[in-house]
Amino acid sequence: MSDNIQTISPDTLKTEYVSPSDCEFFEMPNGFLGAKIKGTEYRRVILMRALPLTQPDDYICISDVDKNEIGIIETLGDFSPEQQAMINSELSKRYFCPVITEIKSVKEKFGNFYFDVMIGERKKNFTVKNITKNIRYHGDGFDIIDVDGNRYNIPDYGKISGKSRRNLDPYIY
Repeated sequence: MSDNIQTISPDTLKTEYVSPSDCEFFEMPNGFLGAKIKGTEYRRVILMRALPLTQPDDYICISDVDKNEIGIIETLGDFSPEQQAMINSELSKRYFCPVITEIKSVKEKFGNFYFDVMIGERKKNFTVKNITKNIRYHGDGFDIIDVDGNRYNIPDYGKISGKSRRNLDPYIY
């Protein structure tokens, strides 16, 4: 048996929630996010959302640079506005998701779907394969995932223009 194999035990699956009373984030001079958690200082932490689509402000995992889980923020709203700003700034680096403001056209060719959209005032083209798997609904909107794994968001489908909806409607199943 290889020495590199790690076994899973109840200790390795243990999850500890952190709260503002035992967790404080700070910005390092090099721009990385650091944290002091339960008395231990981490000069760089990595944040990831456990449920990025349905509960983006809840269950945020904090890991060290070696990807060892340190703890989980149960609810971002428990932290001060200053701490929330630091956490959100770090998360925005990982979860960049442009908002589609207009759908100019969607064309299907050989099973690929070619989107011509507006992201604010900027035009963007991207390709989606297997459109039924790569449109993910959440609430009143949805995310579209392109062939490169980039995610584009329409937060409220009812609020985009009628022309945009007509361009996309034939492809929504």
